Amino acid sequence: MKSLPLTLFILFLFSAPASAQLGWFEQHDETDVILYSIDMLDAATIIAVGVDGYIIRSTDGGNNWATVDAGTTQTLRRVRWYSSSLVVALGNGGFAMKSSDKGTTWTMLNTGVTKSLLDVHFFDENNWLVVGQAAQVLTTSDGGATWDDEGNSTNNYNEIAFHGDFGVIVGNKGTLRVTTNGGEKWRSRSSTSDLELTSVDIADDSTAVLVGANGTIVHTADTGRTWNAVYASVPISALRLSGVRFLTPQRGVIVGYGGIILETMDGGRNWTPQVSNTQINIEAVAFADSRVGNSAGWNATIMRTTSGGSLAVTQLGTARPSSLGIDATWPQPLSRSMTETAHIKFDLPSTANVQLRVYDLLGREVSSLLSRDMNAGTWDITWNPSGLSKGVYLYHLTADTHSQTAKFVVVD
Repeated sequence: MKSLPLTLFILFLFSAPASAQLGWFEQHDETDVILYSIDMLDAATIIAVGVDGYIIRSTDGGNNWATVDAGTTQTLRRVRWYSSSLVVALGNGGFAMKSSDKGTTWTMLNTGVTKSLLDVHFFDENNWLVVGQAAQVLTTSDGGATWDDEGNSTNNYNEIAFHGDFGVIVGNKGTLRVTTNGGEKWRSRSSTSDLELTSVDIADDSTAVLVGANGTIVHTADTGRTWNAVYASVPISALRLSGVRFLTPQRGVIVGYGGIILETMDGGRNWTPQVSNTQINIEAVAFADSRVGNSAGWNATIMRTTSGGSLAVTQLGTARPSSLGIDATWPQPLSRSMTETAHIKFDLPSTANVQLRVYDLLGREVSSLLSRDMNAGTWDITWNPSGLSKGVYLYHLTADTHSQTAKFVVVD
């Protein structure tokens, strides 16, 4: 196919609507509402829950959201999908309920306990393991109709994760318990921390990451026998990290307060920041697949990514360049791999509102990478192009009234 003349491209450039976004972008907010948990059945079907029985759901990928009146004012701490016919919500005061119609209507469950329930793991549609406040452990073998109380102590169990027979529970005061036989026997392990541990996820048969207060990140590569603290490439010790999820065995995302979002590309050993496009405290994150995910937090803010969230902005120098310019783009060509790292380096001569967009050769905007105020200097934008189809594209960089364009190619 022949490329269009530049004049025709420019006409499209200022008339074509955006059709996709990389990085994270906002889908919903609402003052004075905190969302504590979010989960996805698939890329289209999403439920988030929070304070005072607040439930919000979408069936079109977050383009539209509807609140659900489930008949409770209990604060809801967790929502988990098992299948299209089973989603469960848990909350304060031993509260539990389930839905068989994707969260449209809900049935209350009598757990027989009064302590807050904080997470659930489904072994199958009928057999669940629930954990919560004061190390509360409940099991059911009939889909929540009846429950067995397996015991409790003083420390909260905040979250539970399984990968096959490998399971991990985390809680406050550094509480860490591990099973390698599907939950038949649990062993306490040293988490290297005495702070609250908020979230855990398991990448593969041997690798897991847990996170918590004061920027805590702890990693295991030996099925939970030993755990080691790891550190992000940016200072996060003042931040509460509230959620961790793996998209693939190598790639994962951590979210937390202050809008922090971190990513790993090596199974959790190293973590670097993504551009979250929010400063709101994030309480939870979920992914439908290796690209599509949503986060949820304070002010009912729900953010979405269709590229795994990959987008990083780094200032390489503060000297004022003489003019706006795209210095380099690499590598060329780009691969659609989930692990590909694309760079665009540019000079910004003065403080300005900067917009960086990607267009195809028909002049259609296919992605908005960046839109923010930036200081003068030399900048590097790092992103993942896996959300693009193979073909020829153009970066279009705008700073106030000035602009620059550069071509790049994406291959399989």
